[in-house]
Amino acid sequence: MRPPKVTNVSNQEIHTQALRTGLRWYLPLILLAFALGCRPAAKPAAAAKAKAKAVAAAAPHADPAGEEATTTVAGAAGVAKPVAAKGDDDEEDEDSDNESDYWKGIQFDVHNFDEVLDYVSTYYIDGSGERKRAWVEAANMALLSLEPAVELLPEAFYTPRKGIPDEEGRLDGTTSAFQCAGKPLPNIVLHKLPSDDYLKAHRPVRKKGRLSNEEVLALRDKYKTRAALYNDTWDKLSFDRAEFECVMAYVTQEIKAYQAKNPPPPKLTKEQAKAAKAAAEKASADKAAAAKEAAKTAKADGKPAAAKDADVPDAPKPAPDLNRAWLAAAQGYLYALDPHSSVIARKAWDKSTQDTQDNSFEGIGAVLTQRDDLTIIENPMEGRPAWKAGLRAGDVIHKVDGNDVAGMLLSKVVKQIRGKRNTVVTLTISRESDPEPKDYAITREHIDVKNVDGSLVKEYNGVATVKMNGFIPQSVTDLRDQITKLEKQAPGGKLTGLILDLRNNSGGLLDKAIKIADLFLAQGKIVSVKSRRKAEEVHEATPSPSDYGYPLVVLVSDGSASASEIVASALQDNKRGLVVGLRTFGKASVQTLFEPALHQDYYIKLTIARYYAPSGYTLQVVGVTPDAEVAPDVDGKIPVGFREENLSNHLVPLQGTQKSPWADQMPAIDKCVKETGKADTIAKREPKPQIHPDYQLLKAADYVTCLGKLGLAP
Repeated sequence: MRPPKVTNVSNQEIHTQALRTGLRWYLPLILLAFALGCRPAAKPAAAAKAKAKAVAAAAPHADPAGEEATTTVAGAAGVAKPVAAKGDDDEEDEDSDNESDYWKGIQFDVHNFDEVLDYVSTYYIDGSGERKRAWVEAANMALLSLEPAVELLPEAFYTPRKGIPDEEGRLDGTTSAFQCAGKPLPNIVLHKLPSDDYLKAHRPVRKKGRLSNEEVLALRDKYKTRAALYNDTWDKLSFDRAEFECVMAYVTQEIKAYQAKNPPPPKLTKEQAKAAKAAAEKASADKAAAAKEAAKTAKADGKPAAAKDADVPDAPKPAPDLNRAWLAAAQGYLYALDPHSSVIARKAWDKSTQDTQDNSFEGIGAVLTQRDDLTIIENPMEGRPAWKAGLRAGDVIHKVDGNDVAGMLLSKVVKQIRGKRNTVVTLTISRESDPEPKDYAITREHIDVKNVDGSLVKEYNGVATVKMNGFIPQSVTDLRDQITKLEKQAPGGKLTGLILDLRNNSGGLLDKAIKIADLFLAQGKIVSVKSRRKAEEVHEATPSPSDYGYPLVVLVSDGSASASEIVASALQDNKRGLVVGLRTFGKASVQTLFEPALHQDYYIKLTIARYYAPSGYTLQVVGVTPDAEVAPDVDGKIPVGFREENLSNHLVPLQGTQKSPWADQMPAIDKCVKETGKADTIAKREPKPQIHPDYQLLKAADYVTCLGKLGLAP
């Protein structure tokens, strides 16, 4: 095996949300979908699409969702992964990209699979040779790529759970023995999955609206118990490379049989392809027109219009082929190691990097969310078209250009609202104070969303906030530029305090996190990195005349992960910045992208190290505990959130957190903040404001102001 070519630095931290654009991957497939927040349970068509995408793309991705709303999805292995249920009109539509296109034309066979295993053996953080679970998941992901999909299950798991209500029909379907080397695998069954239609019929009606924290935790406990049973039963059985090879022989045989029965259609000429595309577009337009007319007729008759998603056909599952089966096997193997290791198409990685660097879009500039079957404006962006048109926080969107959006997936509503600049979109809106729906014609604009952006906090003299969405190559320069700009805007050309907003910043490049922490530190340890192949790397701060000495608050949430946690822990442990908000995600592992020798079109992403906070503890699972816990809203309710601990197969924590060096000063700081009370005053000033105040940010401004008053800044 040749020495690997590694992208960027040797310890490149891969940000965990980079592949958010339609690359969510569910292992092994959809079983139970519950609304854990603002969005209703996934509609059957959406669930079927997710299932098809899971096998087509085979691109696992850990996506820490925001605290506002998540939908938990569990599969046969009991894996729970989040689906974001909150977005704005800059959100990428989940159906806009076909993940399989990223892998189109990329060869991946047994040789590529074996190369992935070589890299795991050489570089993965855990050098243990025991990989039973990895072989099981590799086998099952390959089996799930077949049509119809099948899977291997331990009899001790399958038999007692078949038919119980919690399974909702997931374990129904036929079973048989699986033959390996002429003998059935003992205590293992080959289970043919029920059809999507069957599962739809057995799926109970879900509770609408937001679940309570207690209900969310109960669901998680149920999934955790199921996953533990699944894993325990597999642990008692024998399954390794030999059994996996039997599975791949079976997969090969089934694919050849399928292809013999379903030969590919003849290749179309350019003229034929053009005609077929035109016919498909006309059929789609005719269907849309018919649906619109049906909605008008239903309204005239006094009947509720059907949700548009009900007529959306399921995405076709890609035809089985060996290339996809081996790729799925590799992804299953890696995901069994940890939720952050995977194989990534180069095109997908390049796109994700570009999205992090520039997330600008053309639309109306409003953050949207969903509650029950309603799409709601959470906040219009100040100065943007929605704000100019008079839209307010809490407004309900009933129609987009006359099309009823009740019950429609949020991503589809977003897709309808977005469009070319200088074009008009008409939203039919109602609000609590004006329940009769009214039309608002809004001219779309280019909405510039930068990776690093900042502003002065209104009503706080000289306090600035800088929001960072990711740690990318130009982040250090962009941060300095923002601070310089804000200094010029501040009274007297000087800031009285700075809030570094890392909420929902899921990470990025390790070296950029170190450099950004160093901008505020004159001395002290920033982070240390430990792996099994190299000596411990210790990164220390270096003094510089250009270091910033403002009173500093780091604002975090449960979506603040990896590189964000490095910065937050470095500033907290060195008593340079006060951490405010919610406990962070808890991802303290370092991933590196390797370019495999056999192909240039994809990367092997492996977890190769852990990082440790300056005080010596690893943040894995435990995360950074804020010095001041602040709820998202003035009501003080702390959401459950979604963190590393909720991902299956995560690296285990090694120890708990250490006491913050701010602990002794916190009573005095809290007293000052309570006496100041500006954040609460502003948040409660208007019961129904056009834009909801950012309570956490205001509270952070109170804390940074008190750091200055009490002389606790450097």
